[in-house]
Amino acid sequence: MMAEKQFTVIVPVYNLAPYLEQCLASLQAQTYTNFNVWLIDDASTDDSAAILAAWTQKDNRFHIWRQPTNQGVSAARNVGIQQASGDYVCFVDGDDWCEPTYLASFSEQMAQPQADMAMCGYYTDWPSLKVLFGSAETQVLDRQAMLTNVLKPSGDIRGFLWNKCYRLALIQRQQLTFDEEITLLEDQLFNVAYVLQTHCFYYAAAPQYHYVTRNDSAIHKWSPQTLPEELKALDRIQRLLKQQPKFSRLLADRRRKTRHDLAARLRDELTKK
Repeated sequence: MMAEKQFTVIVPVYNLAPYLEQCLASLQAQTYTNFNVWLIDDASTDDSAAILAAWTQKDNRFHIWRQPTNQGVSAARNVGIQQASGDYVCFVDGDDWCEPTYLASFSEQMAQPQADMAMCGYYTDWPSLKVLFGSAETQVLDRQAMLTNVLKPSGDIRGFLWNKCYRLALIQRQQLTFDEEITLLEDQLFNVAYVLQTHCFYYAAAPQYHYVTRNDSAIHKWSPQTLPEELKALDRIQRLLKQQPKFSRLLADRRRKTRHDLAARLRDELTKK
């Protein structure tokens, strides 16, 4: 009988105390039980550390790593990869939560022939609204189709981490890490690097993940540095795709739009003054 595969779930945490109980309870409730959770506390200043400590006492599959200083989400995820063991890796954000069959769905897909990545549909949870992305269909994508979906700024797959499952051995063999010098699109950059090393991608559209949108989250905050940071990330993605002219054009279009958005934002800011 084939041994059951093991997951490592990596959860970066920085000042997420109001959300952690729901997130971690949803992981504990997984129907697929062979997993470990690495909780990477990025020097939180609220009650997050105490909540995480309580969970390690409650369930021995939960482990904590405490960063000595706040180093950002990419550094936290890199620590998680260093601590990871087993066969598969998933990334869950500490203010989101999962359906009980989140890992089971990935396990089923990763068992398919030549599967390098598994993906699921997701819900977007607003304070008073739940929106379903995806349909009931399943797909098998090749590298070109997968890159197209990862790079698109909309759609069911996109460049997110939390709706995907990765092979740990491949990440380790190719020494894939998150770029700690960028603060936006670091997930998309990681996904492009992973996809370029792989071939076969399974997508089951049934929603398994709840993406909780918050007005105070980093992705929804705008500052004068937001769009320049996005341009920096797009440039690094462009470097990875230098042998892929089709995607070079797509990225060039995104850079033009980003520059246009930056100019419009700056005009709006000047008008307010």
